[in-house]
Amino acid sequence: MTRSQTLGVALGFMSALDANDAARVAACMTPDASWWVDTGSDRVSGRFGTDPGEDRPWPLHGEMSASDKATALAGVPERFPGGVRQIVRRSFAGGGVAILEVAGDGLYLGTRPYRNRYCFAIDVDGDRVSRVREYLDTQHAADVFDGRHLDRRTTLPAQQFPDDPLVATTPGASLAVRLLAAISAADQDAFLALFTPDATWWADGGRDRRWSDAEAPADPAPELLVVGRVLVSQRGARIPGLRTAYRDGLRIEAHRITEDDDYARSGLVCVEAVSEGVRAAGGRVYQNRYAFVLTVSPGGLIDEVREYCDTRHAFDVYELDL
Repeated sequence: MTRSQTLGVALGFMSALDANDAARVAACMTPDASWWVDTGSDRVSGRFGTDPGEDRPWPLHGEMSASDKATALAGVPERFPGGVRQIVRRSFAGGGVAILEVAGDGLYLGTRPYRNRYCFAIDVDGDRVSRVREYLDTQHAADVFDGRHLDRRTTLPAQQFPDDPLVATTPGASLAVRLLAAISAADQDAFLALFTPDATWWADGGRDRRWSDAEAPADPAPELLVVGRVLVSQRGARIPGLRTAYRDGLRIEAHRITEDDDYARSGLVCVEAVSEGVRAAGGRVYQNRYAFVLTVSPGGLIDEVREYCDTRHAFDVYELDL
């Protein structure tokens, strides 16, 4: 499929979701399609490829079939009487996968503002969607919704690392692999060498939505380096500390990289990755799942990173009240 065809299918799917039209959403998907959303402190329920069933946390999280998801989405108008928007802020596609960065906006039960930021990784098969992975701020979702099992804490017996490390064959993918390798090695010099001098890094901020705007100017004096949009030169100072923050270091690896078919013009790459480490303080196991969207400058260095991950799990492990 061409880039425009892949994007057309994915954007049509998002248009149906934005219209809160469960029937149209279902019609956009293949009969065997799946939809995954991360699961907060319950890491086991968020395993890729495994439907946790009725015991899932939240009514809409974990992996589920398209038909079950559409049935659950049919209740959205009751939870959002005025509707909930899903507004595409940026999109690209490569190799039959579309990446959509989306801003949500709605009032849950007509009173609670729900303004999440998402990265949707959407597999397209012909003229329909065959798989959706929805990365979002789970802490914000838990703060707004009346979900179930939100405080249940489980740990994967083994993180779902790829059987074989990804081999990068293109410039964007190579940068992505080197970025994760520098983080795993806690190598500040190798990390900073991948970025332009004024590069920025954004990550969502949980309950306080002042950090949720990925397009906001970088904060020159951030309260916390792990949320909001900050300079990579500042955030990079945390990299050597990973050696001591985790008992045996932090391992992070990509399981899929989607490079824009028009990369020469856009410089856009999405890295889906997983991590694992045991915190030295407290002994909690960190097993996150991410979508990193990289913007690469014409000079071949990373100019921006947007990090979409399971914030509820991250803040729980790091004991951050966010």
